[in-house]
Amino acid sequence: METKETTLHPDTAIDDGKAIAGWFYACLAVGGAIAGLFAPGVLQDGPAAHTFLVMIALIAIAVTMFLTALPAFLLVQLVRAWRLPRGFADILIPASLSPLIGAICFGGHPAVLLLAPLGALGGGVYWFAVGKPQAPKQTDGV
Repeated sequence: METKETTLHPDTAIDDGKAIAGWFYACLAVGGAIAGLFAPGVLQDGPAAHTFLVMIALIAIAVTMFLTALPAFLLVQLVRAWRLPRGFADILIPASLSPLIGAICFGGHPAVLLLAPLGALGGGVYWFAVGKPQAPKQTDGV
């Protein structure tokens, strides 16, 4: 009688420290991208504007961390439990849910759709930072 057994791909086992670091890098990337939207206009205004740009980046990073801590943890668990294709799921799910979280926090303004690329950026950075894990694979066991 054959039984199916699940074996984890070696890259699937991610320790908590690596996952938290990946989330932190993703938050830095998203916060930096948000600050980068202001950079062209701000950098022309001199040193005081540079301080303003740094403050925008720090605030964007803090808000990103606050809004994504719990959803990021839950989504990673969901992706692992459902054995979704990593990389694709790590990018597509945050890109889909970022506008939803924005709509809940900021009302239904259509501008929240601009959060989708930021979600994709954060998901991609997370996936790369944790070592590009793959979904567990089913193998035939005896």
